[in-house]
Amino acid sequence: MSQNKIVNALSYLSIVFAPFIFPFIVWVVTSHYPDMHETARRAFILHLIPLVLTILTFMVIGITGLTTKDSQVTGIMFIILVVLVALVDFAVFVYNLYLGIKILIAD
Repeated sequence: MSQNKIVNALSYLSIVFAPFIFPFIVWVVTSHYPDMHETARRAFILHLIPLVLTILTFMVIGITGLTTKDSQVTGIMFIILVVLVALVDFAVFVYNLYLGIKILIAD
């Protein structure tokens, strides 16, 4: 198994142990290996999606809570958005695992 293949797979699988830190380091260090560089960039972006989405969701909920006087609206929005974000975060997590395993088992 080649070193590039292992690093490419770890870029995706790092969502379990070092999300967005490992792919970022690989992306910065491997500018002379186009395959590893591109895979690390894609993994980094995929790892950032849940983080950015979660932060934006809580900002929207906070702004809604501050600007509206109705706590029921804020509570319902909180529940709906958190469930949606959790589903998207889980889907991105599983997709990263899938891509990492796919690289490892490919011939």
